[in-house]
Amino acid sequence: MRGQKLLPEACGGVILTQHHVLTAAHCLHRKINDTTAVTGTTILRASEVVIRVGSSYNDRGGSEHVTSKTVVHEDYKYLISYDNDVAVLVLPTNMSNYRSSSVQPAAIPPGGYVVPDNASVVAVGWGLTDMNCIESTPLGLRHVGLRTVDRDTCAARWGARAPDSRLCAALLDVGGAGVCMGDSGGPLVYNGVVVGVAAFVKTCDDSFYPHVFMRVSSYTNWINNTVSQNQVVAVHKNSHNTAVAADVTSLMLLAFATSIWILFSEI
Repeated sequence: MRGQKLLPEACGGVILTQHHVLTAAHCLHRKINDTTAVTGTTILRASEVVIRVGSSYNDRGGSEHVTSKTVVHEDYKYLISYDNDVAVLVLPTNMSNYRSSSVQPAAIPPGGYVVPDNASVVAVGWGLTDMNCIESTPLGLRHVGLRTVDRDTCAARWGARAPDSRLCAALLDVGGAGVCMGDSGGPLVYNGVVVGVAAFVKTCDDSFYPHVFMRVSSYTNWINNTVSQNQVVAVHKNSHNTAVAADVTSLMLLAFATSIWILFSEI
């Protein structure tokens, strides 16, 4: 994109409606050189966040949309509290390929829904496949099967409390696979329902420390209220489309996964 430059780390997300995307709040923060800032970070302007929808490739295909508003959970404090790490992006224009063979809205659980312990879940994203190699970002969308970890075990492994708003999953005491940098904001899926939003890990293929996700059912009301309070009047304007077909088979029927590319202007 002319006048724009990709940040080293992109994020994932899931489509809620034709105008709303759920992601992690920390995806909207970037480091700044202002020594007077308390956290050394700032929240990206909405115009700096571009979303690619409808492709299993993170660099081509589908359609791109610039956001018009970002809504970060009011109780999320970057680098202070890792709780409430959720945000909703608002798009001013319709997704041109919404409810198609490659794009469907995500199903989220009702408030208070609890995923069973040791349940089989799937994380989806374009994150690194080797945390020691920044060149290991795959072009094609990938997925990994994990198991949910009970709160007590998760808290004991991390040595910290595990609030209800967190959902832990891993290949505990096995390792070798998991989510990594670039998978933040992406979905954790159980029986076709998005039950988690990727938040943080110790190391990408850790066998001891479970991966931590925001439990979507803890935020169902917040998500629904945010969507209803940020309705968009339909704008009949085509987004920028590219003519490369998505490899839908690699989406493992999780066509609602969307890549969120965080951009900033070179000024």
